[in-house]
Amino acid sequence: MEFLKKNIVIVISTILIVLTFFITSCKSDDSSSTSSSSGTSCSSTTTTCNQQNDFTNIPSAYETALTKYTTVNSTYLINVCTEDSDGDGTHDYMVVESSNRPEHKSVYWQTTNALYEAFDYATNLYKYAATKSAAGYTGTPASAGPNKIEEQCITMKMPINPAEASSKTNTSYSTIGLSLNGISFFNENAAPGDDITNELFTFDQCSGHPQNDGVYHYHVDPVCLIRDLGGSVTDNSTTVNGTTYSWIEDNGSNGGLLLGFLLDGFPVYGPVGNNHTDYSGSSAPSIDSYNGHTHSTTEFQSGIYHYHVKTGNIGGTNSTVFWITNAQYYGTPGSVTVR
Repeated sequence: MEFLKKNIVIVISTILIVLTFFITSCKSDDSSSTSSSSGTSCSSTTTTCNQQNDFTNIPSAYETALTKYTTVNSTYLINVCTEDSDGDGTHDYMVVESSNRPEHKSVYWQTTNALYEAFDYATNLYKYAATKSAAGYTGTPASAGPNKIEEQCITMKMPINPAEASSKTNTSYSTIGLSLNGISFFNENAAPGDDITNELFTFDQCSGHPQNDGVYHYHVDPVCLIRDLGGSVTDNSTTVNGTTYSWIEDNGSNGGLLLGFLLDGFPVYGPVGNNHTDYSGSSAPSIDSYNGHTHSTTEFQSGIYHYHVKTGNIGGTNSTVFWITNAQYYGTPGSVTVR
């Protein structure tokens, strides 16, 4: 009997250790944001925008781009406004507020949600085959533990006049920006103790996953958002031992597609393929060490500095696969609050 008790204790301890590992996957450690309990609705608390859109003080150059936040996600609304943070009569921040719920399908939705869709994680072995080979990944693709998509209340504040920072700031382990459908952008790093390559194989059919607080996010190009914005994606599939695995991926021609903004107020565009051009059709400058460059775009025809996402389908390790190559903002970041 004593032997049986000891074995039961060992089994229970092992289970707890495994659960702790999964629950802490992609955990938040962000000095530029504040985070409290997950699942808070923006409609149940006082926020900067208070469920209203107000473009009165939005710079005219940004109006077209920021308006897209209010139209892209028709299922879960997103609000845009400005803030006079010090009460001096001058608005100094552009504000975007989101409940951080994607309008696309995911295996990470609760099964009772209409947007839930089953997904075989083994698909990622073929979707990210080049990365698997380059990184020497030998694990088994699986979910990010028990993590599920949960409603949040995210307030992103960007400088109203973005400019290059004289001293660059590192991006953090949590929300560094918001996509046009209100989903968090994360950088190319995993939280301490986790491996970002392993996390790649926990991504859902839309190349995202939630962290332990239920914050759903993208580390790489958000392929379903690109598709839903009218971008060009490729349907791929492979059959292995009688099982067919299907996925979509960016085809390299969406460099002019606006996807969102980072905290420093600079826009984010799709992955850059060969022969990338500016709005006028001229050859665009080379990408810099912050994974961006300056030229005219559809939304900013006078030109603006902007980032480009990296595609998760290109082989290599962090520098060629994940979000921002060197994990720094080009400009001075504002702030983000996750409630």
